[in-house]
Amino acid sequence: MNCFNVCIWLAATSLLGACASQSSQAIAKLDTDSAEFHSVPCQNARHNAWLYDEAQKNKLWAGPSVVFLAGPIAVIPVLASNIGLNTADHIQANDISAQCGGKPLTQQALNQNIAVDATISVVVGGMAPAVAPKITAP
Repeated sequence: MNCFNVCIWLAATSLLGACASQSSQAIAKLDTDSAEFHSVPCQNARHNAWLYDEAQKNKLWAGPSVVFLAGPIAVIPVLASNIGLNTADHIQANDISAQCGGKPLTQQALNQNIAVDATISVVVGGMAPAVAPKITAP
């Protein structure tokens, strides 16, 4: 049964690893021919979007690794850091949309998107403890 849990965890992680950050998705939706896209505020907003792509890729492997190595005590800090990174990514994506002529989200819509990502982080983060090795008494 433990092998089954490991297979599910690896499949979920590899499927979610293909997800782009919200910042990259916001940039992809922009009109590259518009005047706002080439403005200095838009260039500044787009400048650090790659950080969120790297964070997205790394948190999918680093979080479960930390939980595996440190044990269940690391679940809450790993989930909190994932939620923090997701929140920063959503805020940056909304800023990119606002600065580059896109359609920025309202505060309520932004909060809902952050809540959905936080829920997904909790669900996916809950898989890591399920595959941690079980310690049995001799």
